[in-house]
Amino acid sequence: MTSTVSPQESGVTGGARSLASLTTTELAAAIRERRVSAVEVLDAFLARARQLNPSLNAVVTWDEANARKRAQAADAALSRGELWGPLHGVPFTVKDAFSTQGLRTTSAHPALAEYVPARDATVVARLKAAGAILFGKTNLPPFAGDFQTHGPLWGRTNNPHDLERTPGGSSGGAAAAVAAGLTPFEVGSDIGGSIRQPAHYCGVVGIKPTEHRVSTFGHIPDAPDGPRHVRHMACAGPLARSVADVRLILSLIEGADPLAPEVPPVAPVGAAKPRALKGLRLAWADTLGPFQADRETREVLQRFTAAARAEGAVVEQAVPAGQDFADLVEVWGLMEGGEVGAPLPPPVRDGYQQQFLPLERDRLAKAIVQGTRMDMTGYGAALTRRDGHIARLEDFLAGWDAWLVPVAMTAAPVHTPFGAPVEVDGGPREYLEAFGGFTCLFNATGSPVVVFPVGRTSEGLPVGVQLVGRRWADGALLDVAEALLPLGGGVRWPPAFTP
Repeated sequence: MTSTVSPQESGVTGGARSLASLTTTELAAAIRERRVSAVEVLDAFLARARQLNPSLNAVVTWDEANARKRAQAADAALSRGELWGPLHGVPFTVKDAFSTQGLRTTSAHPALAEYVPARDATVVARLKAAGAILFGKTNLPPFAGDFQTHGPLWGRTNNPHDLERTPGGSSGGAAAAVAAGLTPFEVGSDIGGSIRQPAHYCGVVGIKPTEHRVSTFGHIPDAPDGPRHVRHMACAGPLARSVADVRLILSLIEGADPLAPEVPPVAPVGAAKPRALKGLRLAWADTLGPFQADRETREVLQRFTAAARAEGAVVEQAVPAGQDFADLVEVWGLMEGGEVGAPLPPPVRDGYQQQFLPLERDRLAKAIVQGTRMDMTGYGAALTRRDGHIARLEDFLAGWDAWLVPVAMTAAPVHTPFGAPVEVDGGPREYLEAFGGFTCLFNATGSPVVVFPVGRTSEGLPVGVQLVGRRWADGALLDVAEALLPLGGGVRWPPAFTP
């Protein structure tokens, strides 16, 4: 594909569409080999984003002038034989929860509407050091606190596959921007599903890395320049249109960070190691404790696993023996409430609790509220329960190359008021359970999870799957995802946004 790109193809009506159709890896190669300039690539994505963003409301802050200066400098550097890094001259956007030096960072909260950080979040700094060019920030719910993307500061973001449906949250702007081709790649954050669920709803590839593989320094929450309370479960990871792109970006942002000492020096994900479908050992399940996917999602997953079996993979329906998923959900909620809600000042903490109190039947909401009221003894007990769940899941995963489970109960729902029931197979399900029940489990265990599309509903909406692997085996998990992605048809453009 990249061999067809030339500098003459960068016009808005022709080349811009061609350039937008390239993956991050392809764009980086085209720029590096000087088949197209960094300025032309930036102009193509800016033109496309400016044209298409109004219907999506995915990008909420622009940095066009500085991005253009940086692209010009990138081209000048290449002409001198200088290469900044693997992403030299590639434009990108980033979720507005990540601090960006000299560029407004709001985490979608009115109190931070004019906040301009003095330094970049670690992931942003590492992408810039690799040569990437930041041109915008993407929408999220206030303080990344919802499974949909809407709020008083920036409004609602729409799903490019159907504007009346949610792109998910909290990295909804990020996933919508990638799916619609407004940006080659994104970096989102995930403490309960916020990378994986938007990737599923929007039909792109995303990874929640192993907990502490990627630094979250500079992410809001926590509050800017305040204590760092969020020490577990929260992850940062890429969203893109190919597994190769996700691997490349993860390789650039992972690794020890002196600003976040809980992030250890780990072996890098490394280059891809091609896996044949024949002989892969895959477990799968469509129901985990109190959570069951809807009929269409189960059918898509069953067709996908049948296709893998037909290609020679060993595929069995299985769940970890003795794993109490209802208890695991409670552990997640206790830790979420304990690290995010409990440290808030009393009036703010009261407001945080109040949003969940009406959801008295929602398992996730109840556990979060309990977590806000824990003392250190309760917190230690929750961590100990967590240790047991991690050990059981790791023991189970030792017998498989990966485990496939649903991302959410349904494909992308219509925009839904916070806390309102979500329709699942014709009946109501609790709000947080329907949106995040399947995903929060693996924040609680800290497991790496890749999400990629495996099919479509009868209405043409993408359906993704969570590919769960052993902790710290992120590279091997991406190898499996690369082998499986074509079976479900791969990443497809939303019809109204095809380049």
